[in-house]
Amino acid sequence: MPTPPHERVGEMGLHDVPDAFLTSVKRGDLRTLARPNRWLRGAVHDADGKLVVASQKIGGLGGNQAVMADPARVPTRPRARRLGGTWLYGGHWIQHFGHFFTETVTTLWPGSEVHDRVEGIVFHSYMSRFRGISPWQTELMSLTPYGDLPVEIIEDDPLWVDRLLVPTRSVVVNGWAEPEAVEVWQQMTASAGGASVLDPAGPRVFFSRTAFNAGKRAADKAVRTSVERDRALDTAFVDAGFELVSPETLPITEQVRIAAGASVLAGSAGTALHLSAFAPAGVRVIELGDDRSPTVQVPHQLVVDAAREHPSAFIPYDVATTDVPGVLAALGL
Repeated sequence: MPTPPHERVGEMGLHDVPDAFLTSVKRGDLRTLARPNRWLRGAVHDADGKLVVASQKIGGLGGNQAVMADPARVPTRPRARRLGGTWLYGGHWIQHFGHFFTETVTTLWPGSEVHDRVEGIVFHSYMSRFRGISPWQTELMSLTPYGDLPVEIIEDDPLWVDRLLVPTRSVVVNGWAEPEAVEVWQQMTASAGGASVLDPAGPRVFFSRTAFNAGKRAADKAVRTSVERDRALDTAFVDAGFELVSPETLPITEQVRIAAGASVLAGSAGTALHLSAFAPAGVRVIELGDDRSPTVQVPHQLVVDAAREHPSAFIPYDVATTDVPGVLAALGL
């Protein structure tokens, strides 16, 4: 059973900020030899310009790229656009599938009583050249209790909000996840029609990267494994009785249901395996190393599986694909 890569810091809370001022997003490089190598600004401040620390994303753990660099106090801009009423702050709108459902939506942990009090949700943009709202983000949001509310995403211009409710982040990338995050994932699983408890007789699922990597190669983008390795892993897991799934080819609700209904989830390190966030306690998770993380488990995967109480195993990248069946047999699979 994995443990979180980092001890929890601070306490969970919901901060009520009247007359909140949200700064615009700024990004830049740090002159470092290793990560974190990027800085990011964009946070919530009170009417006097004082930083609301809970609005910041904790970064820099476990090779995470970016750290927040918001000043303790900023000059406010009286003529900035204003949102009337009470809004919820949702943290950062991350344009990455796995981190959107592990970091962004889990900030929306306050319950239905908060939903009924707010006009909508305000986010800051994150470290991406992509802007706006993608269909897959809308679909993931629809699985939360807040999917029916309007969304505002701050990028180039600051914003005033009459009253802003600011939750503490329930997931810190490569650090830890709070019970509130688990509750969000459970709500989303239920909305998708997924199982809430482990079925020991459920299928063993292998998330294949073969089709995904083929698409990236066709677009001349970098991949982390070879064609031969992708195909050999598919064969090894099918021969061991696993169902082969290419999650990116399926609707999101189906991806959630598959993860929730499995007794074992296996796959290469990365986004697809982060779907274990939707799997109930007791589901076994097998992570395969790649050339990004050949010898150790991805810290963010450990965060997810520690929070969801998933027994976890890791197969290093230097284990030959011909040896994988023996490893699975040793794990009792």
